[in-house]
Amino acid sequence: MNTALIVLNYNDADRTASLVKKISGYRSLSHIIVVDNCSTDDSFEKLLPLIDNKIDVIRTESNNGYASGNNAGVLFALKHYAPEYLYIANPDVFFDDETALAMINALNSNPSYGVSAPLVRQGTNVWNLPGFAGILESLFLVLFTLDKKRIRRNILNDSRSIVPVNVVEGSFLAIKADAWKKARGFDNRTFLYAEEIIFSRRLRNAGFNECVLKDYRYDHLHSASIKKAHRSRKAAAFHYFRDSFRIYNRHYLHTNPVQDIIFDICWRLGYIERCLYDIISSFKSGH
Repeated sequence: MNTALIVLNYNDADRTASLVKKISGYRSLSHIIVVDNCSTDDSFEKLLPLIDNKIDVIRTESNNGYASGNNAGVLFALKHYAPEYLYIANPDVFFDDETALAMINALNSNPSYGVSAPLVRQGTNVWNLPGFAGILESLFLVLFTLDKKRIRRNILNDSRSIVPVNVVEGSFLAIKADAWKKARGFDNRTFLYAEEIIFSRRLRNAGFNECVLKDYRYDHLHSASIKKAHRSRKAAAFHYFRDSFRIYNRHYLHTNPVQDIIFDICWRLGYIERCLYDIISSFKSGH
């Protein structure tokens, strides 16, 4: 079994290095590719000592976002190691070797599975592949959170250990290399957000589905890197949400001008909701 793990770093070298050191001995990982996404600090220099016969550290020429950075890591892995399976992991996650091996076994359990993931312990990492109404719902934090919780309950109540789903979060997942190639990877036009739903739609068009392992878990310190870049996690990065979902709307849902106006109005309302969330959260935490 030949595998490659891609870890994308941006101004978060300490967290990235900590994860890589913890997992470097895993049997499930043949190669680890650390991609510094053109950090503005000394991350790249800090990560270079990680290099050994199993770990590569590369740097992108510019920071064009999550999709582009991970694509760069995958292309490097395919060129140099030709892995059969790929893992994508954020620096702010942790998983054990058994879980990573189980993800590959899940992919092999059904030829239609192109992506697998365990369930996250914190929150929910599975959601529906949205049409236009689903996109509008996802703009509102409360509605989207409630819907994800409902999906998680349904998964936990499912009798199967491997459950087919629509979309899994990009913080930690496994992908068949063949599926990644046929789906043409992530959409480089997005900077942050919407990568997973676009990739899921591309996978479906290529004949693949996604699944989750109901009995396995991983940890995710949600948006730790985003919090470093933005004082307000919910509101400050939300303009990326708008830009990425405009791409999804226009190029994958083929929305009309009226729908685009409705989306922009709902985005503004969603932004206000997130600002209120940040204010309440700051008040509760005493900051």
